[in-house]
Amino acid sequence: MTQEEDSQRPIDRGDSNSPQNRLKEDVREVDDSYEPVGSREDWEADMQRSNNAVLEGQVPIHITSTGTRYVRVLDVPLALQDEFADYLTVAAVPVVENEESLVAFETDWLDWHQHRRSDRQATHYSAATSAEVMRTFPSIARQWGFSDIEMASLLGLSVRTYSEWSATSSHATLQPEQLKCASNTLGIYRSLTILFPRREQQQRWLHSPIDHAPFHSDSPMTVMHRDGLAGLRSPRHYLDAKRQEGFA
Repeated sequence: MTQEEDSQRPIDRGDSNSPQNRLKEDVREVDDSYEPVGSREDWEADMQRSNNAVLEGQVPIHITSTGTRYVRVLDVPLALQDEFADYLTVAAVPVVENEESLVAFETDWLDWHQHRRSDRQATHYSAATSAEVMRTFPSIARQWGFSDIEMASLLGLSVRTYSEWSATSSHATLQPEQLKCASNTLGIYRSLTILFPRREQQQRWLHSPIDHAPFHSDSPMTVMHRDGLAGLRSPRHYLDAKRQEGFA
């Protein structure tokens, strides 16, 4: 099942176990006991090999009873998990029974693995990707009730540059760090549209203080604007966890 199909599943707002009600609960503490296989330097050196092969057993490939081949993001070396998860925010991911963590199709893992090679970075961070981001962000701004200043802040841009690129997206040249910010913002947007179908619900959640981690009495919007890329990753991972609980 694709995420698009997943997003169309009905939400029972009266159910105490619904995603909306689960958002009122504390996020489960996760003991991050996974260790990277080898050092980051070893991992990246392997990516530069001519065949660009994943070492056997380094990131296991799992197969469902119906033949779907997938990897667990938590099996990816720890130093690279966030980056791979960012990559998946614009991709369909498999829904695998009894898998509680984020998973990805084997083909997406192999594609991302190849794009991390230094000779392919220019293609991955292309002008087409920047243009797509700048075409999408004004729609998110309308949905959330954010100003150009607020949207520019999420991307780490000046408001003048954001306004110019929004008007003429083909001129946009976002840097890798800015594309990561865009990816996390899109992940937040996707989860909010699933958990809260109505615009006013999304806006209320973004502007309301939340007592527990990762917000600590701040609103999600405050964290997103104050803490840069880390401030976008926190609510994005929080919402991803709530969505997985609701639709696993």
